[in-house]
Amino acid sequence: MLNMTKYVNGYMIKWLFFATLVGIGGGISALALNAVIDFVSYWGVMLPFWLAPVIGGTIVSILYRFDPNVLGSGTPKYIDGVNLYQGEITRRTWLTKLLASSATIGFQGSGGVEGPMVLMGGSLGNFIEKIPLFKRWLDKEDRRILTVCGAAGAIGAIFRSPLGGGIFAAELLYKTSLHYSDMFPAILSSTVGFVIYSTVGDANPLFAMPDYQTNPANILYYALAGLLAGYASVWFMKIFHKTEEWGDWLVSKGVRHYLPVLGGALTGIMLIFFPEVAGTGTAFIQNLIDASFGTWFLIAILVAKMLASSFTIGFRGSAGLVIPALFIGAVSGSILSNVFVGGGNGLSNALIISGMAASLASIANVPIAAAVLLIEMVGFQVGGSAVVGSVMGYIVGHRRMVYINMRHDDPDYRAAKEFRKLDRYFEK
Repeated sequence: MLNMTKYVNGYMIKWLFFATLVGIGGGISALALNAVIDFVSYWGVMLPFWLAPVIGGTIVSILYRFDPNVLGSGTPKYIDGVNLYQGEITRRTWLTKLLASSATIGFQGSGGVEGPMVLMGGSLGNFIEKIPLFKRWLDKEDRRILTVCGAAGAIGAIFRSPLGGGIFAAELLYKTSLHYSDMFPAILSSTVGFVIYSTVGDANPLFAMPDYQTNPANILYYALAGLLAGYASVWFMKIFHKTEEWGDWLVSKGVRHYLPVLGGALTGIMLIFFPEVAGTGTAFIQNLIDASFGTWFLIAILVAKMLASSFTIGFRGSAGLVIPALFIGAVSGSILSNVFVGGGNGLSNALIISGMAASLASIANVPIAAAVLLIEMVGFQVGGSAVVGSVMGYIVGHRRMVYINMRHDDPDYRAAKEFRKLDRYFEK
């Protein structure tokens, strides 16, 4: 019993220190990414819509020559770094991913910030592990957990979600399990990242929503919104993976270095007709919460966001897939609101939140994190719709996963596929 007490006390003290330290770095990383995106966006909005994403893609192509990790969302690299290589993520990736993602999103590419954040935050664990003062206290397993903590600190900060950020960073790693040894240090790191971000930046929830009282009679509507968003997410994953396959074919033709430029050009064409799908799209999600839009316009914007995000990220632009998932879910919920409740009221907003939770749970296979993230992003008044939507989205989409299909030109493709057969792999 005495030996067990010493072990537990030592474990707690060690991870209170290291998770806090990495969480501080995660908060700073989120502040840095937002600041650089804002700086680039200032110039990006002055350019024609068809041109801005091409410039972003060109910058990504240049950075690729210094670090191959800049391509794509970054989340598969994080999953493989933790699961296959004991948390090994090159330290230079923090800077290169920061620049590449800022260029992609700031120059109007369609994507989110979660992929860059998990990779940037995860690389901080490698940086700390290499410091001689700390190296003697950390083994290979600790380095793996440090990487998870770094990702959690960055996610908790960027989404202003102290609990959800830690759960997301741990739940993302496995398809059928959630490991407490990963989650507890990750939640601490996520909370610290949130505190750092809130102290310097914006402490308000990511989205503002009027008060809404959950009504048990509306649970069926929540479930329907979750189903619709879940199936929309499945179609998005199909489109995204097909785009990645086209990218693989183009790589075989010798245009690897120019894929982000091509993706930017195709995205630019979409923005000419639907400028609302540019960047992260969080402003449009807030507009959906605040006002009603026509059903046919929403259907068109849903398809446009799927295509624009697939072109940007599927052709190796540096951006994440979580906020596009939230966009797809929000639009799906708004469409259902128009059909059944007329839009423009508290129930309409609840359906939007249900759709967002469903889409995130479906696309990333993170049902617990999806519900918690949405509650922290919006407020506890939507807890019921977020939970129901998350469950329904996971039921629809759990046989697919947007991160599972690694690119065939990735050097870790075969090793990752074999590893995921143990837990994440599933029949197509």
